[in-house]
Amino acid sequence: DDERTKYGYVLEQQGYETSGQRNQDLDANYAPTEFVRIPVNKEAVLKNGVVAAKDAEKIVDYIDLKITGQVIMKNRLMMLDIIAQNNWERPIYFSGGAFGDDDYIWMKDYLQLDGLAYKLVPIKTPLDKNNPYDMGRIDSKKMYELVKNWAWGNSGNAAVYHDVETRRNSLTYRGHMARLIEKLINEGQLEKAEEIADLAMAKMPVDIFGYYTYLEPFVGAYYEVDAKEKARKLYQQVVVKYQESLNYYSGISEENQGKYIQNIYFDIERYKSLVDTISLYEEESFIKTEMEKFNGFLRLFTGENEDSIESFEN
Repeated sequence: DDERTKYGYVLEQQGYETSGQRNQDLDANYAPTEFVRIPVNKEAVLKNGVVAAKDAEKIVDYIDLKITGQVIMKNRLMMLDIIAQNNWERPIYFSGGAFGDDDYIWMKDYLQLDGLAYKLVPIKTPLDKNNPYDMGRIDSKKMYELVKNWAWGNSGNAAVYHDVETRRNSLTYRGHMARLIEKLINEGQLEKAEEIADLAMAKMPVDIFGYYTYLEPFVGAYYEVDAKEKARKLYQQVVVKYQESLNYYSGISEENQGKYIQNIYFDIERYKSLVDTISLYEEESFIKTEMEKFNGFLRLFTGENEDSIESFEN
């Protein structure tokens, strides 16, 4: 209630005329800073299991955040109040699906991916500008246990209809599982990495779920864990999808090809990306055969269409 905290008071102190302003604007609460510092009680953080004991040395002394947009709404203010009152006594989680900085109270650099949710942890993990959607660190032990205990229901059952939303949700599952697999591989836990990859393929089969782009990391992962046959099988399953698509587009008129040039270009790029992936792991003869196949599909689009593809690429 102190008038010094009101926006109108600030304007008056700076010599502005306020008689024409709305009362709700003049009575708005004002803070003279964009920055908030959140203290970290390390003892409470460890005692309450917010951070595992093995990561104790990574805990920071405080979290600094910057409020953007020159205003903070009540819902975000309430979130900050929860942080302040909690004092690291209980874990605080954010659900996925939102990517605005304010959705995570401007603390994207202090997240840990636990299954499908993001836990606020006082460990700084800077956001990768090249992969802004891969937020947070991963505790491979905890993440592995969570993923292994997911209840899949009838997911992957060919006798059950998987609707559009179900298939779209696979993007999140595949993305998080791919990140776990990468972490396990980097830690040398190859058997567990292969186990998670097998789980993903069993519960979200290629032919049922689609979204083939999100399968590329699993092809490389199988090669990394020395499961060559599984890698080849998955590669062939995905490649044939792009081949079928390119075959279709090659059979329509040039005018219609022009309308779908972005789709054609996307399929070519993703197909090439898969070939580039196997070129890192396979023997020369297999790579040569697959490159020849790819070039054959590339040649389906010549003349005017080839110019269009080159133009779109540029």
